[in-house]
Amino acid sequence: METIPLSRGDLRWVFPEVPEPEAVRGALAEADARVRDLARHLGAREGGTGDGLVFRRTGGVVAAGLFAAAEAEGVGFTADLCFPRRCLWDLRWGPPWEVEAEIMVLCDQVPDCGGHMLAARAETFTTPLEAARGLAEATAWLLEHGRAASPASWRSRDDARCQEVGP
Repeated sequence: METIPLSRGDLRWVFPEVPEPEAVRGALAEADARVRDLARHLGAREGGTGDGLVFRRTGGVVAAGLFAAAEAEGVGFTADLCFPRRCLWDLRWGPPWEVEAEIMVLCDQVPDCGGHMLAARAETFTTPLEAARGLAEATAWLLEHGRAASPASWRSRDDARCQEVGP
């Protein structure tokens, strides 16, 4: 999978018809800046996570969304804005667009578990500008939560820890 930074992508990959492109770009730029601020606050490494909003392309097909992640010490803060598709090659477009933000901890007990969600929010929007503003609000929520507690504090809240089952 290839990632393309917001600054090098095309809004039409997510919003084929953008009636207010500058306003949409402005809201997305706010979201991008907040993810980068969170990554810096967490001490996330460059590349992979903490690089702001990105488009994703797999096999020449661009996913109809924008994605962001900041991770540190086994805690992940993610946000995405997308048009839900049935599969990668489903070329339908919104509306609606979904915006999700999640705070997860990696599972260090069971290899196939992946992680446990500690907090999440999701909303659906009917216009590109509403969706972009929704993503800006979601990343503000992540930044606020990321600054309010250390990664160790988030990990200590993991009540759903998996217990590895012996033979």
